[in-house]
Amino acid sequence: MRQFFTEDNDRLSMKRLCGFICVVILVVTMYHNSFYDTEPSEALVYSVASLAFACLGLTTAVKIFKKNDQ
Repeated sequence: MRQFFTEDNDRLSMKRLCGFICVVILVVTMYHNSFYDTEPSEALVYSVASLAFACLGLTTAVKIFKKNDQ
């Protein structure tokens, strides 16, 4: 699990950490909504999902293009 959150130089990857936190918040929100009648704003759900996708996708893109440059 530590390898997921660190970069090649053993530094913490903030993009991955933010993406993981967004995914956890989204899952908890959806789980909570399955038991209660409250619904979150649709825009909020899409925003958190987009942020998680962007954070995790950017990390992947940086790794791919970084390897091609070397």
